[in-house]
Amino acid sequence: MHLILFFNGWGMDSNIVENLTYDDCFEVHCLNYPYIVNNLDFSKYKKIYVIGWSFGVYYASKFLLENKELNCSSIAINGVPYIIGKYGISSKMFRFTLETLSLDNLKKFYTNMELPLEYFCKTPNLNKLKTELENILYNSPNNHYTFDKVFLGEHDRIIPYSKQLKFYEKEASTIITLQCSHYPFNVIKSWRDIIGKENEF
Repeated sequence: MHLILFFNGWGMDSNIVENLTYDDCFEVHCLNYPYIVNNLDFSKYKKIYVIGWSFGVYYASKFLLENKELNCSSIAINGVPYIIGKYGISSKMFRFTLETLSLDNLKKFYTNMELPLEYFCKTPNLNKLKTELENILYNSPNNHYTFDKVFLGEHDRIIPYSKQLKFYEKEASTIITLQCSHYPFNVIKSWRDIIGKENEF
């Protein structure tokens, strides 16, 4: 059995990846904020894949740094370990998003993501979403984990493709460019699309 640990994006839940197909040999755990990994016996898995999407890349990097003893394959999708800064979202824009968060502005954010409306919660918990943003704002990482493979959406309007590319070009990561926006699961149809062939890692 193989384990997939998926660190989800800001304000998302498991519905975002429920349509991704997977082989019987995979066990998928979708982690949402606060991204707590509990009661998993990692020793029983043949392979472990740690995958982060969007803001989840920040948390995936943190998890991997804290669990260096694990033999993992690591993948980032449309995100960098440093959400705020020259490779991510500007500090000014991040703070503006936090300070002006409302239902209407959240809808605009999801529109810029090109997130299908079916995933938009009609009654989102804005306080929880603010807490998520504050956690990133006040806990900037000092170092990061180098991902084995990264997928970058060329039309990403949340974390610009050019910024992400500059970051990962100086890493030892395999870079794959996708023709998609920040929301990638209109072109990624299965977990196998992400992790690759059986013997890739």
